Amino acid sequence: MAKKFIIIASFLTAIASSFFIGSMTGSVPTLDQEKDATLIEVMEELMENHYKQPTREELLDGAIDGMIKSLDDPFTSYFDYEEAAQYQQGFGETYVGIGVTVRYFEGYLVVEAVKDNGPADMAGIRVNDVIAEVDGESIYELPFYEIVGLIIGDEGTDVTIGIMRNGFSELINLTMTRRVIDSATVYVDSFERGAKTVGYLKVTTFGDETLELFVNGLADLETQGIDALIVDLRDNGGGHLGTVYNMLRQFLISDGKPMFSTEYFDDGEFKRDEYFASRNEDRGYDIVTLVNGNSASASEVFASAMQEHGGYTLVGQTTYGKGTMQRDVSLSATLGDSLHITIGKWFTSDGNWVHYDGGSDGITPDIVVDLTAIEQAYKVFLFGDETEIMYDTVDQRVADIQLILNIMGYNVRTDGYYDIATKQAISDIQITHFLTVTGNIDSDTLVVINEALDLYQDDPLNDSQLQAAIAYLLNE
Repeated sequence: MAKKFIIIASFLTAIASSFFIGSMTGSVPTLDQEKDATLIEVMEELMENHYKQPTREELLDGAIDGMIKSLDDPFTSYFDYEEAAQYQQGFGETYVGIGVTVRYFEGYLVVEAVKDNGPADMAGIRVNDVIAEVDGESIYELPFYEIVGLIIGDEGTDVTIGIMRNGFSELINLTMTRRVIDSATVYVDSFERGAKTVGYLKVTTFGDETLELFVNGLADLETQGIDALIVDLRDNGGGHLGTVYNMLRQFLISDGKPMFSTEYFDDGEFKRDEYFASRNEDRGYDIVTLVNGNSASASEVFASAMQEHGGYTLVGQTTYGKGTMQRDVSLSATLGDSLHITIGKWFTSDGNWVHYDGGSDGITPDIVVDLTAIEQAYKVFLFGDETEIMYDTVDQRVADIQLILNIMGYNVRTDGYYDIATKQAISDIQITHFLTVTGNIDSDTLVVINEALDLYQDDPLNDSQLQAAIAYLLNE
């Protein structure tokens, strides 16, 4: 269970932080006659007299984009047929994509998580990289899902992502091939500590099959005779309302207080729904929910209900803070197109709004555990025409390599300066693995170093947040 970013169906097929209620069919109210006439007149003038000779379709698309942009809401977007299909694909157990989860920030996409061994990972994309271009075109201030549509494509096709990265003055262009990736939304495991067994359920998104997989996994763990349970929602950006609601009903006791509530605009009026627990007794063991800064929306619904309604402990880092919810509206005027629209807010059991803009800015865990430096280290890749990272240079990538060298048993500095001790460690690796010995870091040497990082980060014993949760549950 690495810190390695097993995430939701976000670009994976890219849904970052979505709390999705469901589908409905509807139509957009007509404008008043004056505004309607003005819109048509402007459109006709532009079609007849603007030197660029825009088409009616181009102008209507621009009008739609303008309406959505005026909302200042990155989670409302217009989907054409293909984009709508790609969005829905993200709630399944497989997807076509490059393997990243992103969030919209100041006109760009920021990478929040990278699927281990996915196309983006193997090309060298990192968490906190800022996506600035797709296939050479700037994506600045394009709507969130329009950018997603540019990145997602058909299986086997290439896409070049231009990223801005801290420490690099130039844009880094990385090309990768889109592919189908198996991405189970629920992972089941258990950990033995002496005579005690701690069950573990990792939920990567609240998707189409997640509830059934979760219930079956929980039943399997209880058959084993677990003494405690960890529900891991780290890097889970959200999903279906019905899924999270029914998962909470597996744990929380009915007491007349809602687990969470929603307020939304529907058919011209605000409505409020409350979601109640149904159990008469708890499951007989303690439960910890693991969260981090990429736990968003439906993950925050689950985590807050477990904390506020159930009195269960949260461990990890403060969550993302997405307190809105969306619905897909099938548009009657265009076959297959839809409007992904933010319709309202959700509130915690205690009535808190966790939104990053005007709310509490996320949920704070009861036990805050920051990641260690090596847990945050990244695989290292060469860029462009590079063949080596050279001795006696300074590079942020060298700092990551030095962290990895230390877990491999070498004792080197970790500030990014490629000194003689680092060179000697690299030479030793090259000798040990029968590589050409130069003391400089080439692609073959990086394969060895990156594999060592994978082994370390994939070991649950090195997951500081997971280990803190286990220690809490077992009173260690």
